[in-house]
Amino acid sequence: MNFKVFKYNSAMNSYISTLCDIFLSKSLRDESLIDRLYYHSRRSMLALSAFTIGVTYYLYKTLGIPIVVWGMFLVLLASGRWMLVGYYDKHKHDKSLAQWHQLFSRLTIVTALAVSLLGWYFIPPADTVDRLFIIAALMGVTGGAMNLLFPDIRMMLVYVSIVLLPLIVTLFLMGGELNILLMILLVLYYVTQLIIGYNTYRQNMDVIAHQQAVDKAKNQLYKEREALEYFYKQAPIGIYFYDVNLVVTDCNDAFLELFHLRKEEIVGVDLHILPDNSPLKIMTAALTDGGQHYAGPYHSLKGLHYWIDAQIFPLHDNNNKVVGGVVMIENKTKEHEAKRMLEYLAMHDPLTGLSNRYGFKEYMKSVIKDKKHQNTCSMLFYLDLDRFKQINDSLGHTFGDHLLKAIAKRLKELVPPEANLTRLGGDEFVIVLPFISGNPNEAKTKAKTFAETIHEVFETPFHLDGVRLYIKSSIGIVLIEPGFDNIDEIVRHADISMYQAKKKGEDHISFYNNELDRERKEVFALQQDLIHALEHDAFELYLQPIVTIDNNTVKAAEALIRWHHPEHGIMQPIEFIPLAIELGVIGEIGWWVLDQVCQTIDTWRKSGDWDLEYISINFNAKQLITEDFIDHFFAKLEKYNVNPEDIKMEITETSLIDNFALTQEVIKEMQNRGIKCVIDDFGTGYSSLSYLKKLSFSVLKIDKEFIFDLENDEGNKTLIRTIVEIARQFNYTVVVEGIEKEEQRDIIRKIDDRLSYQGYLVSKPVTIETFKKEFIKKKK
Repeated sequence: MNFKVFKYNSAMNSYISTLCDIFLSKSLRDESLIDRLYYHSRRSMLALSAFTIGVTYYLYKTLGIPIVVWGMFLVLLASGRWMLVGYYDKHKHDKSLAQWHQLFSRLTIVTALAVSLLGWYFIPPADTVDRLFIIAALMGVTGGAMNLLFPDIRMMLVYVSIVLLPLIVTLFLMGGELNILLMILLVLYYVTQLIIGYNTYRQNMDVIAHQQAVDKAKNQLYKEREALEYFYKQAPIGIYFYDVNLVVTDCNDAFLELFHLRKEEIVGVDLHILPDNSPLKIMTAALTDGGQHYAGPYHSLKGLHYWIDAQIFPLHDNNNKVVGGVVMIENKTKEHEAKRMLEYLAMHDPLTGLSNRYGFKEYMKSVIKDKKHQNTCSMLFYLDLDRFKQINDSLGHTFGDHLLKAIAKRLKELVPPEANLTRLGGDEFVIVLPFISGNPNEAKTKAKTFAETIHEVFETPFHLDGVRLYIKSSIGIVLIEPGFDNIDEIVRHADISMYQAKKKGEDHISFYNNELDRERKEVFALQQDLIHALEHDAFELYLQPIVTIDNNTVKAAEALIRWHHPEHGIMQPIEFIPLAIELGVIGEIGWWVLDQVCQTIDTWRKSGDWDLEYISINFNAKQLITEDFIDHFFAKLEKYNVNPEDIKMEITETSLIDNFALTQEVIKEMQNRGIKCVIDDFGTGYSSLSYLKKLSFSVLKIDKEFIFDLENDEGNKTLIRTIVEIARQFNYTVVVEGIEKEEQRDIIRKIDDRLSYQGYLVSKPVTIETFKKEFIKKKK
């Protein structure tokens, strides 16, 4: 018996481990399932204990002590499992669901193996009646177990298989007609039980799934209802309901707060009698046509003004019949005001309150869309204040802003209501007088009269912060022809005409015409050609000799640039240098000239032909204030081994005056490093004597303006004599420009025979090769 028990225990442990590996590799994680298995096992353990005691009592006479041992083991096992349920109830959170399920499964397998002993160990020695009893008992046990284990289909299959399969095998091995018949019946019972168990499991799962779905739907419905109720009560937007007769049936607190109402003041009120019926039409439409939207002004029952955004939807009963509507209202008053303010700011100048560029374009769109524009002329006046930049620079931008506001105020009083007054930016104003006349000549006459009126506005001085100012304006005038709809072209024409007025001088007017446009387009084309010339080296360096007046010896030269234009031929600096300054490429041209001069000096020095005191190069004062000018200048000299005394830098008097404060330190630094400077075109500026002392230039060039008709103009002789005397006081070397006649040279020589001169009398500017041939080789 002991040997058999040992073998049984070993086999049972191996069997349990194998079954667990196969069936429990993926433990169930449903807490409700685990609870059901444990709590139902408490009743089943009582039934198992009663079953065991009854079977043991009945078979004791036949099987003796072994059946008693079996019975005691099974009762103890059932008792232990009954106690485990109590432990699980108190400590189920101490282990994971998988651990509790694994423990339950192991004990169930152990129980099944113990019960299965009746079928393979005790049935052979029993007689026929006892065998039938054991078979009936085991069938009853498996039926009861299925009721317990059906939620866990795997465990149910394991339990029934462990209990019945050994019994079936044993009956087959015992043989005999009755045993085989019983085996067949048991097989049928086994299969039937499996099918019944599986179907029961499926049905149970369906019931559980259905119940879960129902519970989920209930919970969802409850949450939605709760959310809807919460939204209705707590929503930050006003909500109210009305019936098919447009009578208010209910509203939320936000609605009452929005319109400063009490509930009894609005619920039950017929919407037809409210002072503002603006939304009434779409509320009625919502009852028949579905959702509607209203955005606009609204005057409330309390007389308050709003800008609202309302969404209106119909309400249906269970039969899909419309029973009323619901309105959700948002107060958009602040947003609407902010939008209006933004639109205003987008179209108006913040300083003067006038239209800005965008507002001007919107106004012009309305003009050209008007039917009157098809047969009536309009006029545009483009105003630019004269000398406003100097006022800004002298008195500060704050003062300039105050002045602009004062000017805007005067212009507002001048402009009729139907016209437009715009500040395009800076000191530029535009006035549009729409639909003046159908006759272009009459329109121009009226425009000229209005322009004179504008000038009269500026005749009275402005008094600001204790300062008295007289302001003038240049005015460009454009006739907007009937049907012309290109706003950008109109503005461009105005800009051209205003630019022409500025060229004429202060306080002038200029009408736009096609000739101005053609000239401007030619200038633009020439500027593009100039850029192309810089990129493709289309320039050539010329030199004009500077000679001593006493013996006509060539002592120096002035470098001059020429542009080989593909259409206009060789162009003089006076024709393209102003374009270069306007275009902002004057610096590139200056560096090109310096590079060419340095190359020439280097080449002549290496060939032994260098025999000049210096070559002077023209620079605009604006070039001097560019970044790293000094370093760049001397880097060029170092590149070609040119000495500073070989170069003189010519600066026109006019450009020097305009940029005196900024260039003063640069010029002094250049002089300290050996570069002598020349004042070019002396006498054409307005404050020459003020800086003759401040900037000790090396050379002073008297402008050719004083040489013209010198033989017959005693005043010019006196001026030249005075200038020479002043220059000598400051140790300047004097060069006279523009000598074209021997008489002129003789007069200058009588004034001072130490002077030098240049002009067509000696030579016009020539190429480098010609200069070398005519003035270097011959000299040698």
